[in-house]
Amino acid sequence: MIFKPHVTMKLKAATSDRKLGGQLGHTGIGRKLPERVDRNLRVFLKKCPHCQTPLKRSNTFETHTIEDIPSFEVIKTVVTKYNLERQWCNSCHKEVVSKPAIVIPHSRLGFNLIIQILIFKYVCRMSLEIMVTTLSQTYGVSMTEGGIISILQRTKDWLGKKEYGDLLKAIRGSPIKHADETGWRINGINSWLWAFVTNKEVYITIEETRGGGVARKVLEGSSKEDVLIRDDYSAYKNLPLMQQSCWAHLLRKSREEVTQKTCSKSMRALHLILKQMFGELEDLTSEPFNLKIRQAAYQHYSLKVNQIIQTKFKAKDAKRIQTRIKHQGTNLITALLHDNVPLTNNVAERMIRPAVVIRKISGGSRSNIGAETFAINFSVIQTIRMRNQPLIPTLQTLLLNGALGNSE
Repeated sequence: MIFKPHVTMKLKAATSDRKLGGQLGHTGIGRKLPERVDRNLRVFLKKCPHCQTPLKRSNTFETHTIEDIPSFEVIKTVVTKYNLERQWCNSCHKEVVSKPAIVIPHSRLGFNLIIQILIFKYVCRMSLEIMVTTLSQTYGVSMTEGGIISILQRTKDWLGKKEYGDLLKAIRGSPIKHADETGWRINGINSWLWAFVTNKEVYITIEETRGGGVARKVLEGSSKEDVLIRDDYSAYKNLPLMQQSCWAHLLRKSREEVTQKTCSKSMRALHLILKQMFGELEDLTSEPFNLKIRQAAYQHYSLKVNQIIQTKFKAKDAKRIQTRIKHQGTNLITALLHDNVPLTNNVAERMIRPAVVIRKISGGSRSNIGAETFAINFSVIQTIRMRNQPLIPTLQTLLLNGALGNSE
């Protein structure tokens, strides 16, 4: 079977004199009307606003629907005092006391408030100072930064009993997984945040090292047939899994070389070859999986990768990109032999980006417990969002099960 690759040319869009804003014939998109209407209000005038003549009522009207939050006077905490009856069982000859259904034992805070704090911290990415101010001004809740930290650590204990461990098992058992890492600071000391991602789970761990032992420990027990999509960081190189190197990283480095004023002709030519190859691979992997066609394509592109590696470049910039390709080899085309394996590590990068924003706001963690708290809480919340599950009721169920010990 002879495989003939097709060339995908991506031309840069030419500039035009098109005016800004909506174009003629363009269908506008606005905010949709809410499906639910909580109240209907009839608005009318008693006098004409121009001449003050008394006006009669009419049966015709225009509509204007708005969606708003309750007034701030209404958004106050609801304080509930539970009177727990002490009852006697004539059969057991013991005193029994009922417990409220959705209340955390020995806690003076309700689930709604705890979940709101989690959302403020990990979804809205608020600092502790802003959270204290927002809770006070919006709900009239007086809390300190230390009180919020205590709540976050308690939720870490509840979610860490089972949910966090289940995420690790899911990552190890997934046939396709992504990995990425970024800097983190613990009490001012440089550490690393590692993210391991599937299409349904996010597992975050914060470690003191960026060494390959972290990835080896997290992915322990994974099948040798599993595919790990990662960047060109050497810590992943010797893992006993199939690997797909990220094309986005390679093309980004190649583009950086091309944009230099001293860029060589051979580097420009190499960059064009890489762009064309990526376009062709992207088209192939987007088509329905056919093993024979994919195997033929794999053989073809193996030769092309090897040809780049064997080329004797004289220019230093071309040699730098060639070295990157040499280190990755056929890991650049592993996706051809597997269904639904992407060519880039964008999934992991998207999941790790919110953590980077939080790091820039908070500066990292103040202690090892704080780092563990962030890793567990953030992993669970990001997983819920990735699965498109309703955040508040799902969190409520997980926290309640963890607090009551029902998740074991």
